Amino acid sequence: MAIAGFITAFVIPIAGLALGAIAIRQLRAPGNPEAGAGLARWALVVGSVIGLFHLAFFILWLSMFEAALSNAPLGG
Repeated sequence: MAIAGFITAFVIPIAGLALGAIAIRQLRAPGNPEAGAGLARWALVVGSVIGLFHLAFFILWLSMFEAALSNAPLGG
């Protein structure tokens, strides 16, 4: 699950966040012999950072689109 979360975080950040969180929860279960907590944490980090970049890009794109529709300059 940690590997899937890490790989998915690069393509679909929200899914990577979800899989990373599920992996951490499974790895912390008592008696679990599996490793991969570091990879699951990195899935959370990468998913968060790329998700924030996607959000910033969308906000920038939306403001530019609105400015183009209103025929107003971007600064004001």
